[in-house]
Amino acid sequence: MQKNLALKAVFIVVTLVLFLYGIFGIPKSFNGAGLKESLLKRINLGLDLKGGTHLVLQVVVNEAVSSETDHAMELLQEQLKKGKIPFADIGKPDDKSRPEVITVKGIPPDQASKVRTVVTDNLRDYDMISGAGGSYNVVLKPTAATAIKERAVAQSIEAIRRRIDALGVAEPTIQEHGLGQYQILVQLPGVDDPERVKDIIKSTAMLEIKQMTGGPYQSEQAALQEKGGVAPAD
Repeated sequence: MQKNLALKAVFIVVTLVLFLYGIFGIPKSFNGAGLKESLLKRINLGLDLKGGTHLVLQVVVNEAVSSETDHAMELLQEQLKKGKIPFADIGKPDDKSRPEVITVKGIPPDQASKVRTVVTDNLRDYDMISGAGGSYNVVLKPTAATAIKERAVAQSIEAIRRRIDALGVAEPTIQEHGLGQYQILVQLPGVDDPERVKDIIKSTAMLEIKQMTGGPYQSEQAALQEKGGVAPAD
């Protein structure tokens, strides 16, 4: 009986030690201040206790759809010219509200089947719908449009996460917001400068490609050295 009690006592003590280690870790000192400092380092307070920044961001998904249909419109125009199919105009009648719709005007009736073949062969995510006066609407399929919008939200979340990491925030919340359509929830405990957060999130990257005259050069440093150490503005 005493042996069983001793084993139980050892088990309880070991369990308590493990729990205390999980809560406090190894404090610098075992006085009140040392234990408090260790506790605060081990436990990250949430937005409700620590305060911080709470943002709900709306992703402008129509821009992603518009970018896709811009490419499709260029491809369609190229293929119509390549197939020598006459048309009067090609464009998007309402790029803001209905970016998924491309309208082709002035197609002769005897060329309609050729246009349909062009759309079927080159734009498989699009449907072709006939309109009045020899016009046709080439419309992005709903499933394809939804996939583009969801991909835009996922890419936005990853971009925001990379930018927020630069702030060094402990346990930020960056996820799709379930209460709205194509929205992102951002919660940053301990960050009390929402304007700075907005500036970081909204910052855009720009890639510039410039041609360097002269050369050939063995390295970038050699090229800059010839130009006085600075790349020309043009």
